[in-house]
Amino acid sequence: MSIVTLRFFIFVGVILAEYWICPKKFRWAVLLAGGGYFMLANTQGNWAVCAVFAAETLLAWLAALAVRRLSGERQKTLMTAATVMILAAALILYKDLSFFVNNINRIGALAGASFGLTLPQWLAPFGISYYTFILIGYLLDVRWGTVEEPQKNPLKMLLFAGYFPQMTSGPITRYNDMSETLFGGGRWELRRFQFGLQRFLWGLFKKLVLADRLAVAVAELYNGEAYTGVLVVVAAGLYIAQLYADFSGCMDIVIGISELFGIPLAENFRRPFSATNLSELWRRWHMTLGVWVRDYLMYPALKSGWMKGVRGFCKKHWGKKASRDIPTYIGMFITWFCVGFWHGGSWKYIFGSGLFFFAMIAGGMLLAPVFQKIIAALKINTEAWSWKFFQQVRSFCLFSAAVSFDRRDSFGAGLRAWKTVLTDWNPWTLVDGTLMNLGLDGKDIAVCALGLLAVLVVSMLQERYGSVRELLAKQNLAFRWLVYLALFLAVLVLGRYGPGYNAADFIYAGF
Repeated sequence: MSIVTLRFFIFVGVILAEYWICPKKFRWAVLLAGGGYFMLANTQGNWAVCAVFAAETLLAWLAALAVRRLSGERQKTLMTAATVMILAAALILYKDLSFFVNNINRIGALAGASFGLTLPQWLAPFGISYYTFILIGYLLDVRWGTVEEPQKNPLKMLLFAGYFPQMTSGPITRYNDMSETLFGGGRWELRRFQFGLQRFLWGLFKKLVLADRLAVAVAELYNGEAYTGVLVVVAAGLYIAQLYADFSGCMDIVIGISELFGIPLAENFRRPFSATNLSELWRRWHMTLGVWVRDYLMYPALKSGWMKGVRGFCKKHWGKKASRDIPTYIGMFITWFCVGFWHGGSWKYIFGSGLFFFAMIAGGMLLAPVFQKIIAALKINTEAWSWKFFQQVRSFCLFSAAVSFDRRDSFGAGLRAWKTVLTDWNPWTLVDGTLMNLGLDGKDIAVCALGLLAVLVVSMLQERYGSVRELLAKQNLAFRWLVYLALFLAVLVLGRYGPGYNAADFIYAGF
């Protein structure tokens, strides 16, 4: 059940009415029932798949209770580690097993052997990429004492892991941030309810008016390897625009819906293309994933016993600076590899959403003294607006080029495509009518241009004033309603939906 369908809107309306009618102490049960229905609807009524989610959640719930009751530190660590490994193994088994099967078959072919391994045909539990990280984060928080009191009610634990707005594409929530409002019943506030509707509508605009329209041109440009040279660059730019409108639109929809229940969800975007370097861009893009891998993967890796051994070895052989830098680079490599692997069990994801950024960020750190000397030699004013704009454009281009590999059929196809940028630039395709044959007519192109401009303006207002909804609330009534009406009509008239049209799946729902 897509979150941009009439069926979902009716579902939310029914759950919303029941939620606010129900006594406060029982509202969590309404959300639990709604989450169960939502999961069943998204697994074609497959109870076995839903049972996997329930089993994993109850395993994490029992492990957390056991960790709190065990007295020995070693026992707590073993219980935590074993449970985390089981949860991670289930995620790999259902989502990323293809990585191991395909690579083992390739290695066998190179060695002249045929292993003939095949992938099992099973349906992955809905939202497994997100609820697995939520459960692992919860268990580690209990182990580290961040969560002082583990959840004792297994049904409430199921609600925490399976809260329906976050199941499609996140955000990756934390127990301490959610427990009070999720289990205590949201407090009715008309202003928050209105803000939720506004954000929900803005998300629909991004998804139905922009992302699904851009998807048509992107699909054509990434269809095989017919489009080369400058069109590879165009394809990368259009894909990142589609991905941003799609993913941030999804976040606006689910965060807005959650606000209708009086339950705040974590933000996942903070104007990423205002960033002046790739590290900052990733901190602004899919923020909850970035914070999760930092807190539960990179920091623990850097503090681990084996990393202390690496630090000691480096200090003994190469000095104090190496003992700081080399373990940091190792931790970064592990983190970025896992980020890429989480996006999909293929080298195109490991490179495009992982190791490329490790190489760029680590390379930037290593070459920072060289860059500083070049800047000084050229007398570049790093405080000037033009320098900041150059950094933003550079970061956008590098990000687009890397993530474009995710959209290709394979890592090799991505390399071949970018090779043509150097060997077959063909700039005339920008003016020979090729761009008009990508499935979009003049009206579609105009809508995309104006829509992207609207998104840019909103981002600039957010950068300067903070919340645009707060800013809009201070305006006169007539102006506010004119904006709301224009946005509603844009979705109603320009949105891509209706008979004969199937809304494209949210891109991050597949990761």
